[in-house]
Amino acid sequence: MESISISKDHLKLSVDKLPDILLLPGDPARVYEIGRFLDNVEEVGNNRDYLTIVGEYKGLPIAACSSGMGGPSTEIAVVELHRHGVKSIIRIGTSGGLSEKISPGDLIVLSGCIKYSGTANLFVPENFPSIADYRVLQALICACDREEAAFHVGLGLSVDSFYATKPGLMGKDFPSTIIGQMDLWRSAGALQLDMEAATLFVLSSLLGISAGAICTAGSNIPKGLRPECPPSNDPAIRCACEAALLFKRWEKLSEQAGKNFLIPPIDDSGIEGDDNNGKQT
Repeated sequence: MESISISKDHLKLSVDKLPDILLLPGDPARVYEIGRFLDNVEEVGNNRDYLTIVGEYKGLPIAACSSGMGGPSTEIAVVELHRHGVKSIIRIGTSGGLSEKISPGDLIVLSGCIKYSGTANLFVPENFPSIADYRVLQALICACDREEAAFHVGLGLSVDSFYATKPGLMGKDFPSTIIGQMDLWRSAGALQLDMEAATLFVLSSLLGISAGAICTAGSNIPKGLRPECPPSNDPAIRCACEAALLFKRWEKLSEQAGKNFLIPPIDDSGIEGDDNNGKQT
């Protein structure tokens, strides 16, 4: 029986190289949800809640890996995925809606994050920006528009704690240094609250990864809206998959034109192997 080499890191992959574009949910269960949208799915890693699969979306090789909860576990995933050949990452997350215009189930495409990340700050100063790759951002916006999803685009508030923003769950008058600033960030335009995006964006900037994020709002915090049945992740997964397809298509168009992939084309049709609608055949 042929032995399988397992990578000597936290991901413990059974392959040396992954597809260069990857979807990054936090929850391992969401990796299986993503797998329902892919063809030829194969599990290539499962260690310490880092579950990794590879497959194809409309012919595009793509991978998915869970990153766990918070900045430290996201750091490990991003660094090790990059070592295995990943060049582009789209986070598929869940979040709490901060803006009153966010309804549970809405999608939020992040242009950047207000950063409360101890993990990221161990690499760069606190004022280092936490922003998405503008090409991935544009691909996510286009995908959401084409899928006719209810979505919003803007800043998120990304923190390295779950309970510090909800100190009342820990007891009366429990201390928190951030809870008093929530109204400030809401009035400054923060759309959502999550725990991973800032770390992803900062590390991706440092490693040369093209990264973006799309999150499903599970609640509206200021209105106290939290559905008993959590909203489906399917719309976010579908839009992320379509965004990955668009991103790679634009990259291919640029290569065919002999140009660096700097500006997403307005017209993404006309690629060899595409039909008249710009979809892969």
